[in-house]
Amino acid sequence: MKFMRQLTIGLSLLLSVCLLAAPPALAQLELKTLTGLWLFDEGSGNLAADSSDSALDATIEGNPSWVNGVFGSGLELDGVDAYVEVPAHVNPTDAITVSLWVKSMTDTWNQHGWMIEKRNAYIIHPNADTKNVSWPICNSGCWNKPGGWRDGEVGPNDITEWHLYTTTFDSATGEWNIYIDGVAESSMTINQDPIDADDGPLYIGRDTCCDGRFGNAIIDEVAIFNVALTANEIQAMMEKGLSATLLTPVEPEGKLSTTWANVKQQY
Repeated sequence: MKFMRQLTIGLSLLLSVCLLAAPPALAQLELKTLTGLWLFDEGSGNLAADSSDSALDATIEGNPSWVNGVFGSGLELDGVDAYVEVPAHVNPTDAITVSLWVKSMTDTWNQHGWMIEKRNAYIIHPNADTKNVSWPICNSGCWNKPGGWRDGEVGPNDITEWHLYTTTFDSATGEWNIYIDGVAESSMTINQDPIDADDGPLYIGRDTCCDGRFGNAIIDEVAIFNVALTANEIQAMMEKGLSATLLTPVEPEGKLSTTWANVKQQY
C-alpha cells in the first residue's frame, strides 16, 4: 500500500513536470512550415543566409550598413540602391504568412511597395508619404481583393520605431490579415482561390515595378511560412525572435528521462 501511494505521488510529480515543460499550443510555428528565414545576423558581408531548409541564401546589393536589429544584427537600407535579392523559387500558394521587422528612417514611408515583393504573387506594400502598409495578393489575377490594391491599408502611429509587420492569407477560408506587432489591425474575407505561383526572385527592400523604389529603413528577421499563422503564433515569434523560437534546441529529452529515473530510484 505504501509503495503504491509513493508511486502515485511520483507519477503525479512527473506529470506536473511534463505540464510545466510543455510549450503553449503553437502547432503551425515550426521548421517544417517555414519556407524562408533570413535573420540578418551575419553582421558583415554581402550574403544573408536562409535558415530554413529551402537553402535560398540571399544576395545583398548596393551598400547597406550592418547595424543593431531587434534580435542580433539588422540591415540598414539607404533608400537609394540597397536591397536584398532571394534566388528564384515558387511561393506558397494555398496559404502563406510573410513577416519582417522594420524601422523606418523617415517619418512616412519614402517609397511604395518595397518591403517584401514577389510581384506576381504578393507584396507587403508600404504606401509612400503615409504610415500605412497594404497586402495585395494575386489569386486568379492581380490584385484580386475587393476594390483597389490599397484596400485594408493600415499602419502604426510611429514607423520610426521597430514594428513587426506580418501578413497572412488562407485560401481555404479566404481570410486575409495584416498584423502589426502581433495584433490583427486589418482583416477581410476575399476570393478563396490560391495565390498565383510566381517562380521568380523575391526582393526585400525593393519594388521592381518602377525605378527608384528602394526602402529607407532598417530590416530584421524576414520569414515566410506556407501556413497562415494565428495571432498567438505571431506573438510568440515577436516576443522571442525566430532564432530562439525555431532554431534553438528545446530542453533535452534527457532531462525528462533523468526525472523519471529519479522517481524510479525513490520508489
